[in-house]
Amino acid sequence: MKILIEMSPEHYDGFLSKCRDTWLLEATILRKGVAIRQQIDGAQHRKIAVLCETHQAHNLLVIARSLKLPVAEEIRKALGYSRDQ
Repeated sequence: MKILIEMSPEHYDGFLSKCRDTWLLEATILRKGVAIRQQIDGAQHRKIAVLCETHQAHNLLVIARSLKLPVAEEIRKALGYSRDQ
C-alpha cells in the first residue's frame, strides 16, 4: 500500500543529508519527493511530499528515530502510529 509523507523542507533536507552515505535505498526514496505549496489561513507553506510503500515509510521512520531527527514525528503521523509506536 502506498503512503504519502509530508515533511517540512528543513526536515527533508536534514534527513536526506544523513541518508546519502549509509542508506542509499532510503535516500533514493527521499529524492523522489516533490515540493508542494499549500495555502493555510492566507499564508503560503511549502512541504515536501514523498510517496512510498508502507514498509519503506516504516524503514524511514526507524532510521529517523535512530538518528533522533525531528522528521520522525512527521513520518509517524503519516503512518498513523500513536506516539508510543
